[in-house]
Amino acid sequence: MSQQTLRDVARARRGAFTDSDAAISELSQFLKVDTRTDVKAAALQHVLGLTGSEAGRRQLLAAADVLAQLKRLVAEDRSPAGHDASLALLNLSGFAAAGAPLLAAPGPNTAELLLRRAVQTDSRLADACCMVLSNLSRHPAGCAAIWRCLRDGSAEADGAVTVERLVVALCQRDFNTVGCKLDYLGPLLSNLTQLPEARSYMLDRDRVVFQRLLPFTDYQESLVRRTGVIGAIKNCCFETDSHMWLLGPDVDLLPRLLLPLTGPEPYDDEDMEKLPVDLQYMDETKTREADVDIRKMLLEAITQLCATRSARERVRAQGAYLILREYHKWETDEAALELCEELVNILIKTEDEIGVDDLKAVQIPNDVAERLHKESAAAAERPAPADTA
Repeated sequence: MSQQTLRDVARARRGAFTDSDAAISELSQFLKVDTRTDVKAAALQHVLGLTGSEAGRRQLLAAADVLAQLKRLVAEDRSPAGHDASLALLNLSGFAAAGAPLLAAPGPNTAELLLRRAVQTDSRLADACCMVLSNLSRHPAGCAAIWRCLRDGSAEADGAVTVERLVVALCQRDFNTVGCKLDYLGPLLSNLTQLPEARSYMLDRDRVVFQRLLPFTDYQESLVRRTGVIGAIKNCCFETDSHMWLLGPDVDLLPRLLLPLTGPEPYDDEDMEKLPVDLQYMDETKTREADVDIRKMLLEAITQLCATRSARERVRAQGAYLILREYHKWETDEAALELCEELVNILIKTEDEIGVDDLKAVQIPNDVAERLHKESAAAAERPAPADTA
């Protein structure tokens, strides 16, 4: 160890590390697992400081040896150094240019390391690792690398992480025994299902993977998890060949998508009979989804499910229009209103008016607003059922 390096360590312990590229590269010496605890802690604090600026992040991402040591420290799950290293990786992963350097850094396979930590039941770093995975998977190369790791893990028996294990960790309450929530597995799944191969895997009828996600479309304990799960479901709805299965009794997806858009409004008996059982007789305290981005994803998912004639007929038969009519009167966001109007335009047209089986091949007209407003006004004038309590 050079005298300059020793002086840098001393300065680091006083909060005065040198920020030259050469000095940052030498940081790797102080991040080794067997380095003295106080020196390692000082070096990590300096690394964390560097992650707070664009210039500092660029320097760290160019120092492959530092990234390698951070990964090795994350592998030391129970140490305070592992916690600080995971935070450094988290801060770096939010930087758009971070994907390639983090994935290519020497040492353990980055995606595999993070996945293993994410689903390790007693890992205190699980939440940070989930967030790093979510950040990395936002970009095509990172998404593909993580998917390959999950796909390849399915053929191994040595504890490798599989898609099923990831979904179980997301869906099982208190899967992590030391307090990590794992909510960011939701956005990770949403990002992964941008890949056709991932959607095909999730929709495999011989597995029970997709169905596990359904209870979380109205999950109020975490906006992050709810957003991620609905994003994954919406992405899977692009697979037209699976629409009848998704709408059928094996999955029964439509009521799950409509429930967050449903309010407390009463319906007359004739309309009530048209609704799925899960959407009938809502309590007067029933509220709609508060997040507009989620509402838009739900509308987009239902619109995708209306791609073919047989699927449209099934959506109509489950009273989707009635829910959307009341939702339209409540909604104030212009983009969400436009999505709702486009969807309703599909549902209120006859198949002869639509004229094609595959709606994805045609341009949806924009003449729905006036007709929808007339329907909404007529419904508003209809008296509510008498209170028989």
